Amino acid sequence: MVTLIITEKPNVAERIAKSIGRGDERKMSREGAPYHQVGDVFIAPAVGHIFSLKEKTKGGWRYPVFDIEWAPSYVVNKNSEFTKKYLDNLQFLSKKCDKFINACDYDIEGEVISYNAIKYACGIDPLSDKVSRMKFSTLTNEAIVAAYQNQEKINKGMAEAGITRHKLDWFWGINLSRALTLSVRRARGYVTLSIGRVQGPTLKILASREEKIKAFKPEPYWEIEMICLKDADKIRSMHSADKILQKEKAEAIKNRCGKKAIVDSVKRTESKQEPPTPFDLTTLQTETYKQLGIDPRRTLELAQELYTNAYISYPRTSSQQLPEGIDYAKIIKNLSTLKEYCEPANLLLAKKKLKPNNGKKKDPAHPAIYPTGEIPGSLNEQAAKVYDLIARRFLATFGDDAKRETVEIRLNNNSEIFIASGTRTVEKGWHILYGRYAKFEEEELPAVNQGETLPVQDLIIHSKETKPPKRYTPASIIKEMEKRNIGTKATRSQIVDILFKRGYVNGKALEVTNLGLNVVTTLDKYCPEVLSEKLTRKFEEEMEEIEAGKLPSEQVIDEGKTTLLTISKEFKDNEAKIGEALAQSAKSAKEMTRPVLGKCVACEGNLVMRKSKHGQFIGCDKYPACTFTMSLPKYKLEIGGKCKECDYATIKVFGKKVWGFCVNPKCPSKTKKVPGQEQTQAGAAPKPAEPSDTEPPAETEVDSDELVEE
Repeated sequence: MVTLIITEKPNVAERIAKSIGRGDERKMSREGAPYHQVGDVFIAPAVGHIFSLKEKTKGGWRYPVFDIEWAPSYVVNKNSEFTKKYLDNLQFLSKKCDKFINACDYDIEGEVISYNAIKYACGIDPLSDKVSRMKFSTLTNEAIVAAYQNQEKINKGMAEAGITRHKLDWFWGINLSRALTLSVRRARGYVTLSIGRVQGPTLKILASREEKIKAFKPEPYWEIEMICLKDADKIRSMHSADKILQKEKAEAIKNRCGKKAIVDSVKRTESKQEPPTPFDLTTLQTETYKQLGIDPRRTLELAQELYTNAYISYPRTSSQQLPEGIDYAKIIKNLSTLKEYCEPANLLLAKKKLKPNNGKKKDPAHPAIYPTGEIPGSLNEQAAKVYDLIARRFLATFGDDAKRETVEIRLNNNSEIFIASGTRTVEKGWHILYGRYAKFEEEELPAVNQGETLPVQDLIIHSKETKPPKRYTPASIIKEMEKRNIGTKATRSQIVDILFKRGYVNGKALEVTNLGLNVVTTLDKYCPEVLSEKLTRKFEEEMEEIEAGKLPSEQVIDEGKTTLLTISKEFKDNEAKIGEALAQSAKSAKEMTRPVLGKCVACEGNLVMRKSKHGQFIGCDKYPACTFTMSLPKYKLEIGGKCKECDYATIKVFGKKVWGFCVNPKCPSKTKKVPGQEQTQAGAAPKPAEPSDTEPPAETEVDSDELVEE
């Protein structure tokens, strides 16, 4: 029986081939697509989703649209052309095979990738007896061989939940984005906007916080600090009233105080600090952002890279638990061979029993994230940092409790009570294992006795103001999304990335732009369901029920269609109002994202690239006040670097040959006209009637993949 094992990525195919082949594997290639052979077993990769959803019949920008089908990704999206050779390879190999094994990542996305590859590329029913499943959480040799020897049935519920999610997100992303974009175009604001099932509620969470920040009015308050001396040490304490709302009251308290303070009491409290729990994906992303400043989307990419190289376990997990079946001692012993982990690893190996401090969160598919014990080869700087954090976290979970002591001193100055407090680590415990990531403030107060009198060195009134709520960071919004059960562990960082791309948010602390605020305000008024956190959470819960086999997929899809029909009617009834509300901020946001090519030669504006039905051209961002334009060759264009002569931008042209030129018509380097480039002034021809904002892009210019959010 000839078998085809399908993997999600090429390097996973190679690892599986080497593990089950044990030196007998053959690596081959067909038209640039690699595959492997071990006896009568072929191992061939997909490259993620090689099939995507598309409309069966294109009919322009209309909505709602529900008539969709799966098609090769290279047909649906021009940026997926590279997937064609992998699809062709699977089709070629499948004709030789009688049995098929799904060895994609064991999660919803992996199940959808393999389900479609087996159904549409191989022409086999993915749920038939000809198909089985290799299930693994690490890509070590032992895990791969065990998964190959103990194949399971396909997880029907997971596959159906994944396909349902893809369809719902396509319905939401395409239909609502078209509705939003067409509304804006009706008001002559020709930009492409998007909104989606998870994108909408997430944007509303951010916008609600932004509105609170904008509406916040700071209020003054005062605090009083007293500095006492104990020999050569200073004891800093704050008045027990904390925030004093009247300056006069603060000054009156200060005036009542004398030059000495008596120690009313000394209270010592010791507390145990448990080791941290193992990483799930969300806590890995939040801790990496906090400790290393790496954004959540990049963290997931790096973790996936570490996983496919067998250095860590599968990262897309919501579990904070390490099961007993893992050989902890073997992993720790392997880590001890690395200089940086030698000392903490040996401390753990000396313990009688290794028991991790497991958290509450579980995941039926995968355990918490942990290092496999495979020693990393050469890693880039960021990957090395993420691996170090994961390894240190794993070690720390087995550590002893740390002990911290807090001392509170109450000082009496003429009946005015001041409080000094400090906390120090008494026993480091797991802090040693977590290394530099165990960051705690250490403040040890001088030893004093109850009834002791201390001289007062100074009394200071601090003038302060109340602070507005903090903006979310990319890490904290992901944590908030998980808390509210919107989105999935694997796609939440992608949603945040889309909000940046659409111009709805910017900055490390996520500031919602005027466009983002206007989108939320407008949709809240005319189509509130689009932003409904409750509705999105309901669909998430129903997807979980589909996966558990408790709810049919068709019921959820029909429910989604019914909801979208209602929302679409609201859009169409209010198209003009929605468009008028959003057009100007959408246009302004687009202008802000255009790269500046140089100063306009006709006014004080800037030259930017624009698009019309005649093609791309260069114009002034002060249009219509300034109508200066320059035509461009009708080839693929790319903005290059700076001109050495005048510091304006250069344009690279990909025609029959690649050539370039400076956009400055007065550049000293120009001794003759460049073919295909002419400049015109107001009133002269040829010139597009209006900049690209007035020309709606053709259907083919907007890839559906950009509008579907998950």
